[in-house]
Amino acid sequence: MNAVVSCLHYPDDERIYHREIKTLVKGEIHISYFSRSESNLDLSDQLISHINFQKSDFSIRAYKRELLRHFLENKPKILHIHEPELLPLAKMVKRLFDTKVIYDVHEDYPSLIQTFSRWGKLIRIFQEKIWLRKEKQFLSWVDEIILASPAIINSGYKENGFIPVVMENFPSGELIRMPDLSSERGNTIIYHGHLGPERGITELIKSMVTVSNTINDVTLSLFGSFRTRKYEEKTLTLIDQLNLHDHVKWYGHVPHEEIWNHLARNAIGVIPFIDNPLTNLGTPTKLFEFMAAGCRIVASDLPPMQRYEVDGLTLVKPGDVKSLADHLVKELTNETVIKLQVNQRKIVNEYNWEAISHRLVDVYKKLMVR
Repeated sequence: MNAVVSCLHYPDDERIYHREIKTLVKGEIHISYFSRSESNLDLSDQLISHINFQKSDFSIRAYKRELLRHFLENKPKILHIHEPELLPLAKMVKRLFDTKVIYDVHEDYPSLIQTFSRWGKLIRIFQEKIWLRKEKQFLSWVDEIILASPAIINSGYKENGFIPVVMENFPSGELIRMPDLSSERGNTIIYHGHLGPERGITELIKSMVTVSNTINDVTLSLFGSFRTRKYEEKTLTLIDQLNLHDHVKWYGHVPHEEIWNHLARNAIGVIPFIDNPLTNLGTPTKLFEFMAAGCRIVASDLPPMQRYEVDGLTLVKPGDVKSLADHLVKELTNETVIKLQVNQRKIVNEYNWEAISHRLVDVYKKLMVR
């Protein structure tokens, strides 16, 4: 059995399911997929056996115990984990069954701690050191490391003897929709992904006051889940207070394969991230999705936005509401499509999952013959 395990992502997560698992089954590699979320999805088919554990019924600790019971009945040859919280499980499975372990690292966790911890600087530094020490202790039980970004460092994988395989979050060709750039999209703006203060959502909404005063039929569509209930309430209250009901709509989380229909109907894709350790590191997948969908892109001027060649990318000072509003207005009146066509060709020819997917299959094949 080859087990892919996640404890914090939706079953149909774009990276885990739509990219990686689908790539593996195309290579005729059978996968037992275990997820933990509030979802009723069953993604089983001829080559995938999927079990989802309800998050409300299983803590992460209880989930790991249940998985271990499964593995005692069906020994995994490969265990592919997607969160550091599963490293203790990997250690136990490795010791019991000599299973080959793949550690798929989505984030630079010190950056997460520096961005989200509510403690002071000294305590954050201490938290970071503790986390790095714990991760390093588990690395001796890991066989291969996959990184979602070349910028991820964590406890120093190369220094610990690994040659990480970088699998960027390029969009999958199966999901990419290349809409007709001559279609009328109106004065429409879209943001999709996590909704939290570190993503600049508050500043984006505030900018819509100026934008809507200049272009009275403009709409901003927000797709995604709020990071906390408190921030959700704060954001919806802000929309009310600014009287933006006709201009800002929140649609919640939608399955990722459906987001392409929404992208194709919007003129501008916006990435209004605030300047913090997290947003200074990873290039967001939505940048490539906006390119594929033929959206004009207005984004915060941060290093990850300049890591790849993107035409027609308008960069604004992070957190600057006025600058964001001014550039949104400017791009809504921009009618040229040449740079948008260049972006679509780059996605087709270079920035797509299929161009790098062989790396994942190679990792599995290497471990399966050991």
